[in-house]
Amino acid sequence: MPTIKDVARRADVSVATVSAVINGDSDVNVSQELTEKVEQAVEELDYHPNQIARALSRKKTNTIAYIIPSVSNQFFAQMTELVEDLASNNDYGVYICNTGSGEERVNLYKNNIISGTVDGVLVTLTWLIRQSNFIESLKKENIPVVGLAGARVIEEIDTVIIDDEAGGRLAAKYLTDKGYSKIGFVGLKQSRTTEKRLLGIKKYLEKHGDYSYDEDRVIKGTQFNREEGSKMMGKLLEKQCEIDAVIVYNDLIATGVLDKLQEEQVEVPGEIAVLGFDDSVAEYTRPKLTSMALSKKEMSYQAVQMLFERINNKNGSKEIPPRHKRVMPRLVERETT
Repeated sequence: MPTIKDVARRADVSVATVSAVINGDSDVNVSQELTEKVEQAVEELDYHPNQIARALSRKKTNTIAYIIPSVSNQFFAQMTELVEDLASNNDYGVYICNTGSGEERVNLYKNNIISGTVDGVLVTLTWLIRQSNFIESLKKENIPVVGLAGARVIEEIDTVIIDDEAGGRLAAKYLTDKGYSKIGFVGLKQSRTTEKRLLGIKKYLEKHGDYSYDEDRVIKGTQFNREEGSKMMGKLLEKQCEIDAVIVYNDLIATGVLDKLQEEQVEVPGEIAVLGFDDSVAEYTRPKLTSMALSKKEMSYQAVQMLFERINNKNGSKEIPPRHKRVMPRLVERETT
């Protein structure tokens, strides 16, 4: 495998000249004639620069990291594709860090990032990320970081999050306007998103005297998957509390809710209506799922733009205070309500 010294020897120039041409170093004045000699030598030898060494010399990796809790969750899979497209448009690659909601993985990725593998980080603001001092560790190393999705606003960094309280309120209003009055909720434990959406639901129902909020109609699981949705819906049915509609944490869990209702021969929406969140797989369920759509394109675009502003301003030449954007969910009505 040819080295930079081989290229320099073939082009009859110094290693420093080869390095300046390959790295596009504008501070080094290399004539057009020497540039062409170096480029010809690179082509003839089929030389490929060591990207790690190149990154270290330029103090730039052209890579960002994206921290997500679960790649099997279609919402995050779709967000990842959008982030990769936006990064690619800026000649950047993306280091996907799927934590699996595990503390060991979070610490592994944190250490890898701190070692200098990326120029900046997008991170889903989960409970685990907050508890692990992930953000504080990156800030200490002056690594630009932007929070993307999750329900937490962390004051010292830029964040782009969903307005979950408003989403809960809009979901409750929609269902009551349709004539549903005994509304349940399937969510997750230790989840700020669950707390915020429940708060929006509760506020709306309590503000409108014909409806009541009942904790017995709320069930919380621990996993982001279809099986958990089925299990939680089963537990909700076992309570034998009156319920004519259920709002679900996300579409993936809602697929499990639909599975259980079908298994128990409960008619949807005739007996119980189902409303999901994130509009990630709603088109593929049977019946098709009504869902609160989250603008993935808007969220990913704003977060990536913020991150590149931070990366390009890493020397602090321009003072940019932390910015916080909330994206409003939008209801997409289908067949389950």
